[in-house]
Amino acid sequence: MNTKSRIAGTLGLLLSSCATSGLDPLVVDGHEMHPSLVTVQLGEESYRLLSRAVLPDNPHLSTDAGFIEAIARNGSQGKIGGEGIRAALFALYRGESELGLYGLEAASIAGADRLEGVLRNIWAHNVGLDRAHVHRGEEVLVVVFHDGVSPSCWETVNTGIAERLITR
Repeated sequence: MNTKSRIAGTLGLLLSSCATSGLDPLVVDGHEMHPSLVTVQLGEESYRLLSRAVLPDNPHLSTDAGFIEAIARNGSQGKIGGEGIRAALFALYRGESELGLYGLEAASIAGADRLEGVLRNIWAHNVGLDRAHVHRGEEVLVVVFHDGVSPSCWETVNTGIAERLITR
């Protein structure tokens, strides 16, 4: 490999690591979502959703294939894998109860359309119970779920997510 090729390859890697994701605006602390929410610290009992090896910090956004695969499978009850997904986000907060986010950024609009159909079908029951909401912003899909937060917290969080997806 010649020097020019090596330099171009290194520059490409650096630029790709600096690329932003449509999920970036959702990497926030709990109080930024709602004053009653705190970000769950790793190692707490409620951290059962993902292993520490998969989720090194909370919230966590990554383009790592293993992380994407774990989040896609977890957020879809095993029906979606990591193929066609360029980034994933997981965040867990605690207020009166737990509230979490699964975020997936598809590699294309067509891929996002496919993911949206699957996610809306999977989460329909919980959406009907007002325990989950599926948000869409271009290639980005975000599932917000909770286990009993107040109606004002739930409304504020979902409004904030919708705004963050629009303003990216």
